[in-house]
Amino acid sequence: MPTSPSTARLRENLSTYLAAGDAEALRDRLKTLRHAEFRAAGAVMCEGRFWETVTEAEFWRFFLVLAADNAKAYVGTMLKAAAARHCHRPLVCEAEAFRAFAQDVASDIDRRKTLDALLPLFDQEEKVERLMTLFRVNEENDRVRAGYLFRAGTPVCYFLLFRLLKKWEDDVPTLRRFAVELIRKGDKSSFNLACILREYFNLDEVPGTFSLRLPAYELSRLDAHPEAFLKILLR
Repeated sequence: MPTSPSTARLRENLSTYLAAGDAEALRDRLKTLRHAEFRAAGAVMCEGRFWETVTEAEFWRFFLVLAADNAKAYVGTMLKAAAARHCHRPLVCEAEAFRAFAQDVASDIDRRKTLDALLPLFDQEEKVERLMTLFRVNEENDRVRAGYLFRAGTPVCYFLLFRLLKKWEDDVPTLRRFAVELIRKGDKSSFNLACILREYFNLDEVPGTFSLRLPAYELSRLDAHPEAFLKILLR
């Protein structure tokens, strides 16, 4: 859809603050916008290309200033921008401003929004663990951690979830509940993880017909290393 002249002018105007590296001035400018203009500004700021002229550190600096001013108005918008930016310039999430947001600014709601948006972007175990540590999820109980990994639903998060569920190998109701919820998600990897749980923990009464077949020698490999687990999960 073609960009309207008013939106183009607004994008050009807002871009001047990025060029100047002035997050506070952008924040103050946004406060002057009328409701319709503010919504249009949000649509512009969601775009990854809007932020392509700034470094990741600068992006998180703008994120921090806006989130500290009005998290409800900006966190969702900036997380969409972060995800869009990641498609072209993979995020590292190690900037000081990002750390400050995680540890000093983010509310519990902001923390959940951020992790639910960012965890699915990372495909390396250490990056997922680092992100959860930064937002203090690893200080929470195991069920909270499991919830984040379950919702992210990526192969690496499912590996970490499987490793976490092994702590509850004697808690059959909990394991069965996770298996059922995985089936309800409906995608292939979730269904395969449900099958893995059923076979590995000898769970009865897990609904569904599974095409994945796991002989004993493959089950023993699940503990060996992530690559073995992912090979089976993605079969």
